[in-house]
Amino acid sequence: MSTRSLQRRLIAGFGANTFSRLSTTLTQIFSVPVFLSHWGVHLYGEWILLNTIPSYLGLSDVGFGSVAGNEMTMLAAAQNFEQALVVFQSVWVLTTVITSLIGLLLIAAVWFLPLGAWLHVHAISPADTKLIVLLLGLAVLLGMQETLFQAAFRCVGKYPLGTMAKSLVVLAAFLSTMLGVGMHLSPVPVMVLYVAVNAVGVLALWILLRREVPWIRFGIRHAQWAVIRRLTGPAFSYMSFPLVNALNLQGILVVIGHVMGPVAVVTFNTARTISRSAAQGMNLINNSIWPEMSAAFGVGAMDVARMLHRRACQISLLLCLGITLGVAFLGDWIWRVWTVGKVPTDPVLLNIMLLQMVVSAFWFTSSVVPLATNQHQRVARAMLTATCLALVLAWLLLHVPSLGLRGAAIALVAGDVFTAFYVLRESLGLLRDTLGDFARSMLDLSPLQRLWRRPKLPLANEE
Repeated sequence: MSTRSLQRRLIAGFGANTFSRLSTTLTQIFSVPVFLSHWGVHLYGEWILLNTIPSYLGLSDVGFGSVAGNEMTMLAAAQNFEQALVVFQSVWVLTTVITSLIGLLLIAAVWFLPLGAWLHVHAISPADTKLIVLLLGLAVLLGMQETLFQAAFRCVGKYPLGTMAKSLVVLAAFLSTMLGVGMHLSPVPVMVLYVAVNAVGVLALWILLRREVPWIRFGIRHAQWAVIRRLTGPAFSYMSFPLVNALNLQGILVVIGHVMGPVAVVTFNTARTISRSAAQGMNLINNSIWPEMSAAFGVGAMDVARMLHRRACQISLLLCLGITLGVAFLGDWIWRVWTVGKVPTDPVLLNIMLLQMVVSAFWFTSSVVPLATNQHQRVARAMLTATCLALVLAWLLLHVPSLGLRGAAIALVAGDVFTAFYVLRESLGLLRDTLGDFARSMLDLSPLQRLWRRPKLPLANEE
């Protein structure tokens, strides 16, 4: 039984994440014309509306699946598979209980509440509306089991395999939906097809998991309430990050809309979308190094952890700088072409948003360290505080006539500067790294092949 090198795992993880991102992007692009051409705008709009409601049920695991994955990866890297199984079964029991209770509440809500009237749905009958929401809600709750499946794949260094398998299930569900729409099926049969493919996908993932990680077993024998209690703090803190993301993306638009109106919202959102061109690449980097960071901490391989952090931050920074320079030269042209000349350009606003992207490259990538090791509570509080203060500052600066929308962008930069300082300090402390050594590593432009000559990170159960 051989151990794959760190290089091979990182490349495989990056490839799997790239495939996942491309699959998601393609489904979003191609689904719109298919739905519109076969169902029309009105029916498609109601379908989207009904699909948004159950999607919020996915938040009901309150981050337990993610923190369990970190814990299991650190334990498995240290060869402590018995305790990793304890964590798995403990969180599985909790997840199953939560999803069962929510499922019962969902059934009661769908049965008694006039959802169709509340949502002003007319193209879909009230009975079909209830059935669609119920089916999709149950599918979302069933999908919460997959979070633990992915945790089990991660903990033995098979994160790329789990990610690819999950992506294939998502792709199969999308293709089945497109097939149903293309066959002119009504919304209910299309939803039944979608849910059936997802259910089969969950079963297939479970079979694959049992084959690849045989020591993982479902049950309650090894579950411990003490484990759930210990993971509660990190799990609830983990939920701060979706909130911070929502406040960053949507909260600032609400503030701008309140102060300056909808036209300003469109202008600001256009500048932000163009400036965030590097965000997808940074996400790929984070997702690829996450399991390796957990494993490195699990075996105490701090040299590997420091190397991963430095190189990931360096790559993210170079990526952001490269894209920033390109957008700085072409952004005005991209803006005019993309908006068909209907949204007035503001090069200064765009440049400020590009500066924010470069600043965020530090904290966004560096945040993997506390997140991957379940030591993110202080970081979560700091980020939430910085985001709220940035929104308040944006509201104040928007009232300055000479700044306008640029004031909102400056406020976001200020929030990211504070966040970058705090997150970087926390990460360097966890890594036992110094700011001087870290800064010098950012300026070290020697070939990144040095990364692959570092010691391999031992993970058991790898083939």
